[in-house]
Amino acid sequence: MQTLHLDLKPVAENYVELRYFVDNPNQYEKRSLLLTDIADLIKLAERDYYVSFFPEDYTVTGRQLYNWLDGSDRWLQSLLDKYRREGIVLAIATTEKLAHLPWEVLHDGNGFLVQRVPAIVPVRWVSDSTVKKLTIDGEAENRALQILFMATSPLNVEPVLDFEGEEARILEATKRQPLALTVEESGCLSELGYLVDGYDRDYFDVLHLTGHATLQDGQPRFITETATGEAFYASAGDIAQELQFRLPKLIFLSGCRTGQAGNLGSVPSMAEELLKSGAKAVLGWGQKVLDSDATAAAAALYEELSAGKQITEAVACTYQTLIKNKARDWHLLRLYAAGNLPSSLVTPLRTRGRKPAPPLSVSTQFLDPAGKVKVPTRESFVGRRRQLQNCLRVLSQSTDEVGVLIHGMGGLGKSSLAARLCDRLPNFERVVWVGRIDEANLVSRLAEKLDDNEQRKSLQNYDEELKFRLRRVFQESHEEAKPFLLVLDDFEVNLEPRYQSYVLQSEAAEVMKALVWAIRENSTSHRIIITCRYDFEFTQLQNFQKQPLDALQGADLQKKFSRLTAFSAKSQVDEALKSQAQKLADGNPRLLEWLDKILQNTTLDVAAILNRLAADPVELREQVLAEALLAQMDTTMREMLSRGLVFELPVPREALAAVCDTIPNLEDYINRAVALGLLEVSHDQALRVPRILPLALALIKETNLLYKNAANELYRLWWQKVEVLTEEQKIEIYRLALLGKEENITVEIGRLLAQFWNSKYKYKKTVVVCKDILKLVKNHQIMYYLAKAEEGLGHTSEAIDCYTKALQLCPLEDEKTRLEIFQAGINFYARKGPLEQDILNEYIRVYFGILQIQQENSNIRPALAEVFSLTMTFELRAGIAIRENQIELAEFLYKCCLDFYDKVCEIPTKIQMGEYSSVNGLCGSKARILCHLGTINLNQGKTNECRELYLQAAQLFDYAGDDHNRAVTLAAIGTGWLRQGDTVMALNYLHEASAIMQLLVIPELEVVNKLIAEAQSEQEKNS
Repeated sequence: MQTLHLDLKPVAENYVELRYFVDNPNQYEKRSLLLTDIADLIKLAERDYYVSFFPEDYTVTGRQLYNWLDGSDRWLQSLLDKYRREGIVLAIATTEKLAHLPWEVLHDGNGFLVQRVPAIVPVRWVSDSTVKKLTIDGEAENRALQILFMATSPLNVEPVLDFEGEEARILEATKRQPLALTVEESGCLSELGYLVDGYDRDYFDVLHLTGHATLQDGQPRFITETATGEAFYASAGDIAQELQFRLPKLIFLSGCRTGQAGNLGSVPSMAEELLKSGAKAVLGWGQKVLDSDATAAAAALYEELSAGKQITEAVACTYQTLIKNKARDWHLLRLYAAGNLPSSLVTPLRTRGRKPAPPLSVSTQFLDPAGKVKVPTRESFVGRRRQLQNCLRVLSQSTDEVGVLIHGMGGLGKSSLAARLCDRLPNFERVVWVGRIDEANLVSRLAEKLDDNEQRKSLQNYDEELKFRLRRVFQESHEEAKPFLLVLDDFEVNLEPRYQSYVLQSEAAEVMKALVWAIRENSTSHRIIITCRYDFEFTQLQNFQKQPLDALQGADLQKKFSRLTAFSAKSQVDEALKSQAQKLADGNPRLLEWLDKILQNTTLDVAAILNRLAADPVELREQVLAEALLAQMDTTMREMLSRGLVFELPVPREALAAVCDTIPNLEDYINRAVALGLLEVSHDQALRVPRILPLALALIKETNLLYKNAANELYRLWWQKVEVLTEEQKIEIYRLALLGKEENITVEIGRLLAQFWNSKYKYKKTVVVCKDILKLVKNHQIMYYLAKAEEGLGHTSEAIDCYTKALQLCPLEDEKTRLEIFQAGINFYARKGPLEQDILNEYIRVYFGILQIQQENSNIRPALAEVFSLTMTFELRAGIAIRENQIELAEFLYKCCLDFYDKVCEIPTKIQMGEYSSVNGLCGSKARILCHLGTINLNQGKTNECRELYLQAAQLFDYAGDDHNRAVTLAAIGTGWLRQGDTVMALNYLHEASAIMQLLVIPELEVVNKLIAEAQSEQEKNS
């Protein structure tokens, strides 16, 4: 591709100097461009460019920008035509305001430049005194593309992005051109640095950083994670510091605003800052970007890069793919480069001697008894981020533990998590056992992984004790830098019950003791993953981290739904059936997958099947629970778990204890339930009772008291102690408080939920909650939010009724809330309601009562903005009434407006207006209302009344300094006198109006002068 350089620099307030050249920066052409020609584009970009729903806007913008560059001489078009057969890199160097402009949408009248074949690719070229031109060079590596992928998803940062989906799309797009995708799972920059340091200097071709990014105080920040998962707002300097001397050739900052300069262009974008820190090429987004568009861009880009295309070629193809698929935000993708832009990163697939990509996944080693793969593919895995992070810290960093025990009820995804861990640790030699383990199959499987014949013989030597043979093999493989990751899947078959717990069978115990001893003896980096339905008793488990699993919740559950045909948003399955199936599955992935198949089967009576399962879920239990496990639930255990059913979400241990205060030895029972998988444990150690267990809350006595205690405890533990609560947690507190009839908590949390949902246009949710609360307690705030929701749903009569009731319920002393309710209610009523004067009068009477209390208590007057809003609503509705010939109603509404101005703002006379001489808008508004009333009187033949109203209006226009409308009003008064035959009075007003109009050059002057001539002619006739 040929490179055309455009260097734009402001040289004066309204001018830009453009220097352009092809190869030699010393042989440039120069032009002077007027900034005023694109002033509107600069203002648009500075205000909030880009997020538009109308693609035609991009065409208009791109055309205007192209014409500005091209000028009347058409120099740009000429150069583009000259090199168009080669493809062109348009290296554009800009500063400050010009950096905001959308160079990516350049349009020559026939199409976007990036759409041409071959394409013309804009590159944001960061030039300086040492970088005179953009050079595209570099030798491609003869191997598969190697990408380092890090997603960031801190706690309490929403919305949660579908980073698993982004990874999956990349893998799917590159199936025919396989790549090596290494994932850093922690989202933490320091861990990213450690990972990169563990590889050769140029091992990674690309760093793909995906997550939320923003401008914080005008400075670009990428929201990464701390070591414990909290949000860390990282600067470009923070990223560069961790990757110092190890920056990949291309960095893709896949987050909002990463390619946007801050503070009107004076603060460089994050992409540009990384270039200054040594990066060669950086991709970023110029504004907020849709998650789906960012994912599509990544997939398209890496498909082309893995095929051996140059970076500029790959970016061009990405633009074209996004445009073809009608991606809204295609034009926000920006490529930044400094002096040397890398060419192709790798060679094409069929290049002789090309090193292939390693296998992407070991999921095929996880087989069920029928020999079928039982875990999801790498592309279809979702969730478990915190559990993954916890386990990876042990497996890749810890020196104290030799492995992890993943335990929990059947179907929760223990094997899937183990497979994901294997995929995240490609530097290990991963060996998977499913089911029973003994010395023979351990030795056999390990021997298969040893290349050296002597090592194999040594390991198989039965005469030597197993632990010594393992120690020798582990030591030798450690020295070869290829540690083992041993996965013992479905490990419960190696257990047997003892008392109220499980222990290892004797042969498995000997094997496990030998494995742990051999690893610890050498302090090697070999690790073990055990997946088991139960936590069990074994002294060596002190060397393992225990990782319990729980049902999918929140964003993880929604991601799972999106990947199941029957549960996805596009599913044609009846919503009631989907909801029932979701409730039955209770977040268990295996049950969701099983029910998904049932919902898709059109030959079945799905409703009947779901109803049968709801009445007797034995068939569901058989898939996730062993019969022997249920036998371990004694009466006390059943009561504890039944009481725990009061909570629908995972809750702190203290909350469970609060509703089980009558259970003896409660801590022991909780620990035993966790070990048996009867209590789910989430990543933050919260507990939850699975709904699949054969339990019933209804059998517990005094359930109302149970709900009450639960609500109060969660209110204390969550609401009063936790800084940020999720929506689900607020709903849980509210639900329990409502069921326990805790009025204060119900109203407090319900009010916040209603307010939040109304702001998100989720009016139906608000209606349900508010109506439920009002059955418990009458509250003016709840009634008010119900009114707002009914208004949002278009339920006019219901909304008016709720606004009225809210006012009636609101305490007289709560002046602020009463005023807020009134303003909202009367505005809605005046706009939408079937106007009845009696109701309006009642509203106004209440409003004036509120104002009276305010004045008596604290002399507070309503904000002028509120008065403007209210009277404007009345005025607009009066205009509609006039068009519908409802003159009486219109007159009433206009008089209501005057009542507000007179009684609320106290401006009925000239003397009182003196206080408000600066309130021009208020005076003008009242004057306009007086003119409307004057016109009504005029049309009714009430000439004197009309004139009086016009005179008042003229005075107010004078006070407001509105000479234009004052002149027009004076002319109207003069016209009235003229029509009555009083030419003297007519000329007085018309001459005054003419003088003002002549001074202001008002178009109506010609009409007024004709009226003056008519009046003078009448005087001459009568004299």
